[in-house]
Amino acid sequence: MIELNLTSLIQLLNFLVLLFVLKKLLFDKFFDIIEERQNMIKSELTEAEKLRKEAEAYREKYRIEMENARKKSQEIIANAERQAEEIIKTAKENAQRETVRIMESAEAQIAQEKQKALKQLQATVITTAVEIAAKFLGKEMDEAMKRQYAQRILRSLGDEK
Repeated sequence: MIELNLTSLIQLLNFLVLLFVLKKLLFDKFFDIIEERQNMIKSELTEAEKLRKEAEAYREKYRIEMENARKKSQEIIANAERQAEEIIKTAKENAQRETVRIMESAEAQIAQEKQKALKQLQATVITTAVEIAAKFLGKEMDEAMKRQYAQRILRSLGDEK
C-alpha cells in the first residue's frame, strides 16, 4: 500500500516544485524553441512550394514563348521563301521580257541593215548598169545624163516591185 507520511508529501511537493521550475525555466523554452522550429520549417516548406509553383509557371511560360518563337521563326522562313520565289519569278519574267526586247531590237537592227545593204546594192547596181549601158551604147555620158538614166532605172524597178 501507499503510505502517506510527511516525507512522502515533501518529496511529492519537492517533485512538483522541481517540475514547475523545470517547466518554467527549461521545458517552456524548449517547447517554444521546438514550436518555433516547426513553424519555421512549415513556413520554409510553404515558401519552397510557392517557389516550386512559380518555377513551374515560369517554365510553362518559357515553353509557350519558345513555341511561339519557333512558330514565328517558321513563319518568317516561309515568308522569306515566298518572297524569294516571287523575286526569282519576277527576275525570270524580267529576263524573258528583256530577251524579247533584245531580240526585237536585234531583228529591227537586222532589218535596217538589210534595207541599208539593199539600198547600197541597188545604188551600186544602178551605177554599174548606167556605166555598162554607156559602154554598150558607145557614148560617153555626162553626170546629168547618168542621173537621168539612173532615175529611169529606179522608176522601172519601182514599177516591177
